Amino acid sequence: MISMTCEEKVQSSEYREILRDYTLTETAVSEGLYDYCRVEVDSNLYIVYYRPVIGMPNDISIFPYYEIPKCYGLMQQEELGESQIFDSLALSASGILQTQREPLELTGRGVILGFIDTGIRYTQDVFRDGSGASRVLTIWDQTIDDGPAPEGFLYGTEYGSEQINEALQSESPREIVPSWDTDGHGTAMASVAAGSILEGGRRFVGAAPDADIVVVKLREAKQYLREYYILPEGVPAYSEADILMAVKYLEGFAVALQRPVIICLGIGTNYGSHTGSSILDRYLNIVSQRRSRAIVVCGGNEGAAGHHVQGLTSMEPQSVEMRVGEDENGFLMEVWAEGPNRYRMTLRTPGGETINRITGSDRRTEVYSFVFDRTLVTIDSFLLEEATGRSLLIFRFVEPTQGVWTFTIEADVAIAGGNFNIWLPIEDFLQDDTHFLRSDPEITLTAPSMAEGVITVTAYNDRDGGFYERSGRGFTADRRVKPEFAAPGVEISTSLGKRTGSSMAAAITAGAAAQMMQWAVVERNYPLASGRELKYYLALGAERESGVQYPNREWGLGKINVQRTFQELAGLF
Repeated sequence: MISMTCEEKVQSSEYREILRDYTLTETAVSEGLYDYCRVEVDSNLYIVYYRPVIGMPNDISIFPYYEIPKCYGLMQQEELGESQIFDSLALSASGILQTQREPLELTGRGVILGFIDTGIRYTQDVFRDGSGASRVLTIWDQTIDDGPAPEGFLYGTEYGSEQINEALQSESPREIVPSWDTDGHGTAMASVAAGSILEGGRRFVGAAPDADIVVVKLREAKQYLREYYILPEGVPAYSEADILMAVKYLEGFAVALQRPVIICLGIGTNYGSHTGSSILDRYLNIVSQRRSRAIVVCGGNEGAAGHHVQGLTSMEPQSVEMRVGEDENGFLMEVWAEGPNRYRMTLRTPGGETINRITGSDRRTEVYSFVFDRTLVTIDSFLLEEATGRSLLIFRFVEPTQGVWTFTIEADVAIAGGNFNIWLPIEDFLQDDTHFLRSDPEITLTAPSMAEGVITVTAYNDRDGGFYERSGRGFTADRRVKPEFAAPGVEISTSLGKRTGSSMAAAITAGAAAQMMQWAVVERNYPLASGRELKYYLALGAERESGVQYPNREWGLGKINVQRTFQELAGLF
């Protein structure tokens, strides 16, 4: 067999990915990695691309749980058509329009806004400057492999500003720069955060209209991951491995161009412990601590989805009921419990068959089938999940029977204060009518918004001031305060019409963060600023209602208001 280069392995669909936070040694051979290469993300953080030898993906216990890349989806809830009527209420409510004007004139000048999403429709006027030139510095399209990849990266094609401007002057721009946002999610976010000021017939302005733009178009997760997570066909899903590489690419601009960088993420997932312990969470923490970088992450749209339940670990049996909808192909359900509590579960199918004494024992995989229900259930148990110190059960349902499934949970050993949490996948990864019958809207923020260092944002409706009920809610499963802020996210004007979702709130906040970075770093009022300092400044001006305790699970520290931040800094209150 002809040996493949590492570049070929990274691009090949035959090679799978695991994430490693330690140096790979020859012990990899004993783990079944006979044919692999590794790519460094950061110090002691790698992506390993390997050709599978042992059974995978269904046997998840081959590798530690946190090494299996999670799949992330888009955090947009609604599209309301291609309206050309621009509404600036959301930017005004956030104090952004006011600080774009004199005397501050904070427009994101000198700052780079980076987006990791579905790409960008770079030909739109909102991404050009007054002369018609593109404000997009580069596009790294991970889905195209027929051009040069970015320096130091092994896949995708990078298009620089010279190529983009050449394309804009052509009658057929996509023949020169074929990268295109077919979904529109990334374009909408970029326009909200960084859209140019347009006057006349098409009025528009983004939060940071003078910031430069860098875009990563994520490639879709490989088929083996889609099959493992049983994702619906046609639904966008992105691998944690590719997101890691995208973050590495964007944060490098702070060094190469010596300019501040704001990274905006409008994607999320329910997979994981919700404690900010995944490898992506940890890498985002590292980047956010570096000077001239900040990361803004949306809190997701799972608050009203019915995909979470929690309870205190008790010696008394507790029942959890889950309705499975019609035509549900399958899904993963994760049960996390705080150690050193030990518990057991019983599963009852809609047809009345049961699985008894399911326990969080050490590294075991069991497969169950039924007489009356054609469902295949695989249960992976982890007495101690390495990244969290918690116990974990993963239920993998294949062609689950429609109806109500019942889980009974009781403790073998219960320590006071210990709890358990159960999560279903995000809405895009499930049928609409699959949910828990008695769900809990708390701890419904999506990863990676639980990462300590990122700025986490939930959404509210700026027209009536009310919290957007579908937006994710805190706190984290390990009881840390998240989110930090709320921002407008309902019927937000984008270059593609009105859109709703926490990703819109993240885009507005990313633009506000670019304004703050201009003031702090570019104008040298606080040249050593990082994401930590930006959180402090935004907290100064956050709007808080009287009689409401802050921080809280919906609003965090309050609604962002950049104008109030500078009024506080000037001592005007």
